[in-house]
Amino acid sequence: MTQNERRSLPIWKKIFTVMLTLVVFALQIALFALMFQINFSNQLNIVLYLIIEAIGFILVLHIIHKPILTSYKLTWSILILILPLPFSLFYALNSSSRRLPRRKQRKINSELQKYNLKNESIHELALLDSKAVRYAKVLDGRYPVYKDTKFTFLNDGRIKFEDLIVELERAQKYIFIETFILGDGYVLENLLPILKKKGEAGVEIKIIYDDLGSKATLKNKTIKEITKIPNCQIANYNPLGLSINPAFNYRDHRKITIIDGKIAYCGGDNLADEYVHKKERFGFWRDNCGKYEGEAVCCFTALFFEMWYMSTKTSLPLEKYYVKSEISRNSSFIIPFGDGPSNLTNYSYDVFRSLITSADKTLYISTPYLVIDNGILESIVLAAKSGVDVRILMPGIPDKKSAFYLARSHYRDILNAGGKIYEYTKGFNHAKNIIVDNKYAFIGTVNMDYRSMFLHYECGALVLLDDEIKTMQEDFLNACEESHQVTYEEWKKRPWYQKVISYILYLFSPLF
Repeated sequence: MTQNERRSLPIWKKIFTVMLTLVVFALQIALFALMFQINFSNQLNIVLYLIIEAIGFILVLHIIHKPILTSYKLTWSILILILPLPFSLFYALNSSSRRLPRRKQRKINSELQKYNLKNESIHELALLDSKAVRYAKVLDGRYPVYKDTKFTFLNDGRIKFEDLIVELERAQKYIFIETFILGDGYVLENLLPILKKKGEAGVEIKIIYDDLGSKATLKNKTIKEITKIPNCQIANYNPLGLSINPAFNYRDHRKITIIDGKIAYCGGDNLADEYVHKKERFGFWRDNCGKYEGEAVCCFTALFFEMWYMSTKTSLPLEKYYVKSEISRNSSFIIPFGDGPSNLTNYSYDVFRSLITSADKTLYISTPYLVIDNGILESIVLAAKSGVDVRILMPGIPDKKSAFYLARSHYRDILNAGGKIYEYTKGFNHAKNIIVDNKYAFIGTVNMDYRSMFLHYECGALVLLDDEIKTMQEDFLNACEESHQVTYEEWKKRPWYQKVISYILYLFSPLF
C-alpha cells in the first residue's frame, strides 16, 4: 500500500487496520510471555513445551539445509534453539518477505524484458579481456554489457549535485529520481524550483523515496508541495505505519537519477544536505557518484521502473523512454546491475567476491561498513597473503558505533595477512567502491555489509577497462593519505568495551 493509497482509505478501514495490527502484536507478546510462565507440574504444559521445542528443532534442520550463508544459518539456529517460539515467528516473517511471490517476480521480469536489454557487447569484451568477461558472467547474463557509454567519476557529493543541477536545467522529456533519503534543506530548496519549472514546461517527473530512510528528514508539507508540481508523481517505497508489513526490513537503498534517457547518475549520495556539505554530522562527508551518458542509461531506467512498479503497482511503457546512444566507445565497458529480494541470486555478493578473488596486483575497497561473512573475509585475507596490495578505507568518525566496533573485529585477520586498513580521520567515509588492478571497478550504493548485500534493493555498475578508473584509484589513494593507518599493535590495544561489544555482536552480525 502506497502512502497516497493509505491517505485515501475510508476511516473504517483505517480503524480496522490499526485494530488488527494491535491484536496481532498483542498475540505475539502473549506467546512470548507464555515461554516464561509454563508450569511444568501440569502435564498439558509439558506437552505444549515439547511441541514448541520440536517445532524449533525442525525449523533449525530446515534452515541448515537451505542454500544460504553459513553465518545466517548459525545465527538463526542459535536464536531459535534458545527461544523457539518468538524467534521461529520472527524467522517466518523474515524469510517470507525475503523473496517476492513468484507471480510478482514474473511480472517484474516480464516488464524488464520488454525493454529489450541485449547482451551483444560481451563478445567484444571477451576478445579484449578474459578476466573482465568473467565478471559479466557472474551476473548470469541478466544485466548486459554496454559499450557505447561515457562514464564520469564524480568524487564528491557537492560536485555531483552541481553537475546534476546543470543537467536538470537541460531536461526536455523526463526526469526520474530514486533515493533512499529525501531531506528538507538546501538540496531541496535548490532542486524543487527546477522541477517545478520543468513540470510546468511539460517534462514528465517521477520520484521514488524510501519511507524509512526519509521519515526523519522529510516533512509532510514538502511532500504536498512536490505533489502539486505539474506532471509530477511521487511515490514512497514500503511506507511505514500501523499495518502488518513483514517486508519492513527490506528497503529501497538505490540512488538513481535519469534525465531524458541520455544521462544517469548512480552513487552513494542521497538528496540531503550532509552529502553536499551544507550540514555537518560526522565531520567531512566523503562520498562519490558515477555519471553515465549513452546506452547503459537504459539499464538504469529499467531498474527505476522495477522500483516504480514495486512502489505503485503500475507498470510503464518502457519502450517509450528508450533513447538510442549517440556515443561511440570501443575500449571500455559498463555493466549496470540491481540487487534485491526480486532476484533469485545475490548479485552484489557475487560481484564483490569475484572482484576480490581475481585481484592480481591491487585491491582497494572503500566502504562505510565492514560487516562481512567468512567467505569475503577469507578472500580478502588470501589476496593479501598472495602479495596483492590490499587497502580498505573505513570511516574515522562512524555514524553507527555498534557496526563500527563489529567491523573492527575483522581487522585482525586482514592486518596479519599483510593488508592495510585506513580510517578516514576527516570524517565519515560513505563511498562504496572496489578497484582492482587499476582496470576494473565497482561503484554504486552497496555497502560491505549483510543488509546491503542480502536485504535491500541496491544498484551500481561494474566499470571495465575505462580510463576513469585511474581517477577513481587516485582519489582513493588521496583519501588514504588523509587517513590514519591502523596497525595490528594498535588494534590489539583498542578499548576493552569495544572488544566486548564486537565479541557479542559478532553472533548477530547477519541481522545488521
